[in-house]
Amino acid sequence: MNGARKTGKRTLESMQEEPSVIECPVKRSTSRPAKGTDSPRSPRYLFRAWGEIAERIRNAEICALLLDFDGTLVEIRRRPWDVRVPRQTKLMLDRLARHPKLFIAIVSGRRRQDLQTRIGIEALHYVGLHGAETEGRNTRISKDAGEILALAKREARKQIAFMRGMRIEDKGLSFAVHYREATVRVARAAKSRLLTLVAPLQHFLKVFEGAMVWEVLPNEIRGKGAAARVLLSELPKGTPAIYIGDDGTDESAFRALHDQITIRVGKTKESHAKFYLRDPSEVIHFLMRLERELL
Repeated sequence: MNGARKTGKRTLESMQEEPSVIECPVKRSTSRPAKGTDSPRSPRYLFRAWGEIAERIRNAEICALLLDFDGTLVEIRRRPWDVRVPRQTKLMLDRLARHPKLFIAIVSGRRRQDLQTRIGIEALHYVGLHGAETEGRNTRISKDAGEILALAKREARKQIAFMRGMRIEDKGLSFAVHYREATVRVARAAKSRLLTLVAPLQHFLKVFEGAMVWEVLPNEIRGKGAAARVLLSELPKGTPAIYIGDDGTDESAFRALHDQITIRVGKTKESHAKFYLRDPSEVIHFLMRLERELL
């Protein structure tokens, strides 16, 4: 392992000379579910099951509401930096966050500071970078992983950033490769290059596939499922949880919370979520009904 500390100064080509690393597959967010969890299935439409959901909320002393951001609370934009949270949504979130029977956290791949700035509600809890950034407790990665991550960022900029419609976002402890503005042909070529780039580094890095984005993170960042479990561990035992998310990065949370109220945004034939909502406008409608139920 001592030699790995020099890896950040190597070229990608020199890393590819290590056959034991090349032969390993790339780790992805679509890995098999953990033992004891259900297999993917077709989720039920949430509003057709409102009675059973409302009863569970009504009988709880406190309920946890965990929300993804892009594609869940707000519509996905071609340019992520253009996303704005409507005033009415902010007002509703503020009311919910102040309700004594509710704990609310935003669990996102965005930086925590970015979430705080865009939403601007102090009573909310913010979890950024797939669980790596939380209030007063951020994930620390090893020196080796940091050097490997820096290498991967440099190579992604060299090999992908120049491709039309592609954008590399440096998030510090991770980086994202956005392809919302790329053609299908360019996106396919970029994906091939990214997976080839990460393959020899997979002992340190993994790729999460989100909505029009690939997220490259150190393996020390365990993902939204682990983040959700940590949040629930700090609440009274038996607290019911509602988790709402829209893409592959949320599937680990759906698996981790397999006995809770899990909701995928966007109809899909296969998900570990129990229920689905069609789009962010239905998420807002659900939150309005939740507010009425609590009142």
